[in-house]
Amino acid sequence: MKRKAVCFTIICFLLGHSTINIFAQHDLGLYNMQMVPQRIFQNPAFIPDQSFFIGIPLLSGVQTAYAHPFSYNDLIERDGYDSVTFRVENFLGKIAKNNQLRLYTNLEILSLGARISKDRFFFGFSVRERLVQHIMIPGNLGTLLWYGNAAPQIFGQHANIAPSIDFTVFDEWGASFSGYALQRKMTWGGRLKYLSGRINATTVKSEFDVYTDKNSYQLNMRSDFEIRTSGIDDIENYLDQRVSSLVFPGNNGIGIDLGASYQLTDQIGLSASILDIGFITWKSRNMTIVSHNPGEEFAFKGFTLQNFIDMIGNLDTFGTKLADSVLDLVQIDTVYGKKYTSWLPVRYNIGGSYKISPNQQVNLLLNGISWRQRFYPALSVSYHYQLPGILGLMVSYNIFNRQFTNFGAGLSVSAGPVQLYVISDNVTGLIFYHGTNSSSIQFGINIAINKKRITQQEQPTPEVVPATGAE
Repeated sequence: MKRKAVCFTIICFLLGHSTINIFAQHDLGLYNMQMVPQRIFQNPAFIPDQSFFIGIPLLSGVQTAYAHPFSYNDLIERDGYDSVTFRVENFLGKIAKNNQLRLYTNLEILSLGARISKDRFFFGFSVRERLVQHIMIPGNLGTLLWYGNAAPQIFGQHANIAPSIDFTVFDEWGASFSGYALQRKMTWGGRLKYLSGRINATTVKSEFDVYTDKNSYQLNMRSDFEIRTSGIDDIENYLDQRVSSLVFPGNNGIGIDLGASYQLTDQIGLSASILDIGFITWKSRNMTIVSHNPGEEFAFKGFTLQNFIDMIGNLDTFGTKLADSVLDLVQIDTVYGKKYTSWLPVRYNIGGSYKISPNQQVNLLLNGISWRQRFYPALSVSYHYQLPGILGLMVSYNIFNRQFTNFGAGLSVSAGPVQLYVISDNVTGLIFYHGTNSSSIQFGINIAINKKRITQQEQPTPEVVPATGAE
């Protein structure tokens, strides 16, 4: 058993929420940025205004964001003398109310699309590198670590302290096709995707039950967990592989996006999409960690003072020593090469729009993410103004991740064939980052050829056909 790989997995499993930025990204603003062709990733039925577009490789779509139950100020307080106070109780209270932490990032390697068959259809192709992460942190874990096993919340009770994690890094190769119907009142579209998995960690079972005996104060534990991983084994040498193995590691999957829109009246439009219906089968560099004796109870009597001093003697290796101590108590089995399948979290969009004038529109968007039989909703109300082919401006109010103070904005500017765009679902979070628990930003550069607009002077003169039988 490769002990270092197991330690790495358990540390990520237990502490993953504190070692990386974790955020929930619902992509609310991009959905209604009418001049940005990348909105087809939110609904493949949206046919871009442009006749042709191609994204600048690695710069056409860069996205980063975060959202979690707490902010910097919820955990750390500084006074006028710049001394630091850790507000642990406040921090744990935030975690107890909302223990869901979700992450999405996208990096476009290549994206392009064009109208075909006299503008009746649209074809697109894209390659994106994506990261999807969902973490659930039980509130009992923080209570045990900070207050100890005699805390009233868990003393004399069975408490599960095991987090759950789904972490996936994969490449997405997609081809989309869309078109018009019902005399151009309706558009339909779909995207078929080949998924190439890079790294994965998936929790199948997540139970680590602790119980404190009221008489002896002895901490009794019982575990039943299963963590499936791919690409994490020997993570230190991950980049030493051949290029072909890095690009196509052998973890194959498929996915599909579906969408539709309908122009109910000249002013009112409706749309809907369902995204990321798909899975990846993991075959390469797999490692599965399971409890050796599921359900068997063992006693933890704590560390001796000398053991604890040895552990904190070198803070750089504290996490590894802690994981080693857990491994010594919790007997585990490691299985290599076991194939398994993971599913992507499915995303949903239902939108409505009202056109105030040819250049102004208000939008309502209901958005949601489905993961492990739970649904995480979001809501966005936005206003969009555009000068066709030149400028697009959007402002929005968004509710997601139980946060009600998210004000977003979006801007797209075109200078000839060059288009730049930037979007955020919470602009205030970018500015006042110490006091916010969410922010996002997405930007890109495209080469876009706008569709030619036929003026009244350019309208062809109708051909006069003589009546039958005329002399």
